[in-house]
Parts: sequence; structure tokens; C-alpha cells
Amino acid sequence: MRDHRVRSENRQRSIYGALIFCVVLSGCTAQAGQVRPLASSDPAGLNPAYTHKVAETTEELVPHLAEYRFSMTSSEVGSSVVGVRGALGYRFEKVCDGWITEMQHLMVLQGAEGGAINSAYSMTQWESFDGSQYRFRMRDYLDGVQVDEVVGDAVRKADKVLVTYEVPVEVTEELPADTMFPTQHTVTLLKRAMDGDKFANDLVFDGSGDTPTNRVAAVISAAKKSINTANDTDGIAKSPFHSLNLAYYPLGAAENGPSTEIAVDFGDNGVAHELRMNYGSFSVRGVLQKVTRIPAPECG
Repeated sequence: MRDHRVRSENRQRSIYGALIFCVVLSGCTAQAGQVRPLASSDPAGLNPAYTHKVAETTEELVPHLAEYRFSMTSSEVGSSVVGVRGALGYRFEKVCDGWITEMQHLMVLQGAEGGAINSAYSMTQWESFDGSQYRFRMRDYLDGVQVDEVVGDAVRKADKVLVTYEVPVEVTEELPADTMFPTQHTVTLLKRAMDGDKFANDLVFDGSGDTPTNRVAAVISAAKKSINTANDTDGIAKSPFHSLNLAYYPLGAAENGPSTEIAVDFGDNGVAHELRMNYGSFSVRGVLQKVTRIPAPECG
């Protein structure tokens, strides 16, 4: 009974953790130099309710490889999880037709009565520059056994976002026209932070886990000086950062409160320095260990 409970909670932690990284970090895959803005003339026929949210920005977002280390910071009395350790490998890369994000996430949860569960999660995303197309593939593992896989794509129409799943079943889903994809959401949050905005509330789809579409409420801090000590030979984790306090409300179930909450120290150039995740009965901290710039592609 205890193993089943820990396994069930562990899968939820894996899903929520990956959701956080995919929604918050995957938008960092941008070219060195200026971020390519979405055209204000709306060439893809995007709904104005959506396009007004995607602000132009000329801040440099850095394509990079990053490694994070995770540890538990607190555990409530009675929690079935009393210890956490883990690591995340993340790749943000610009290609000639869009942004690619690749993630490998491993977390080990220690049960209150002994024994540990290994949770692994991988996700690959591609998102077009104009925000009209998005593809995703997610795989979830427990103790080395694949327990879930989701494959699909999303296309932005004038009046809706149409999601088509290929795995585990072939099905289509319609989302509101103002739904954002991960890269667009991240660029928008960073632009708001640098403009001095304090709050945000957006609908975001990333395709992962049991709740792929979330209303994300954000509280944004003023700029802070970096104190990061990661292995950073390119000096890309030295830029000022904003702390983003994010709450995730699953679409259709917002009245039940947020599914999870996180604080992210997000550099103005798109490098996340630290993450602090609250899972209810316990909390986890992820700290940047190593980061390396990825060269921009030669697209002719």
C-alpha cells in the first residue's frame, strides 16, 4: 500500500515538475542577438486577442545547455515523501525554422517507511517562430519502466488552437484562441518583467502530463543582481534576474486551486538560475550547476 501511494504521488511530482520546466524554461530557446518578434500584421491569421499578448522584445535570449541539481528543502509531518534528490539536463536551441527544447529530468523520492522510487521524464518540443505551430513528445518512466507517452502537435487558427494527439490515442481538442505555447509565454513574461509589470495571467498549453493546459498566474519581482555560482565559462548566468512566482491552475478545474506553485529566478537573457517548487506536503529546490552557450545556426 505504501509503495502504491508513493508511486502515485511520485508520478504526479514528475508530471508537475516537467510541466513547470516546459512551460517556464522551454521558451528560452532563442537566437543569440535579438528575439524575432511576431509580425504585428498577423500574417498567419492569428486572433487579435492572442497577438496583442506577444510583445516585441529586443533583449538577447541565449541558446544554451544547462544542468540543474535538485534537493528537498522541507517536508511536512505525515508526508509520504521525506527525501528528494534529482537532476535535470536541458537544451535550448534555435534552428532555422523555430525553437527546439530537449529535457531529461531524473528525480528520486525517498518514502517515509523506507525504499525509494526513481522517476524519469523526457520531453522534446519544437515551436515555430511565428507561434502558429507546435510539436511535442513526452515520455514518463518509473523505476526504468515507461508508464506514459504523449505525442502530438498544435496549430493556431484564427478562432482557436487545434491540438491533435497521435499517442496514446488519436484525438483532437480545441483550446481558446488566446492560448499560448511555451516559448511565446516565456518571451512575454520576460518582456513584462523588464517593462516593470508586477502581475500576469495567461493560458498556456505544453502537451505534458494529465493537465497540459493551465491558467498560469504570475507575480513578478523587480530586477535583482545575480549571485549565481554555476560553472559558467561563457558568463551567461551573470545577468540580472527577476523572481517569478507562478501558480498553475488546470483548465476546467481552476476552482480547486493551483495544482502546483513555483518560484523561478529568471535571468533577463533567458537563463534560469534557481527554481523553488512547492508540492504541498514537501518543497524542492533546483539550482543551476553548469551552463554553456550554444552557437547560433547558419541558415543561409
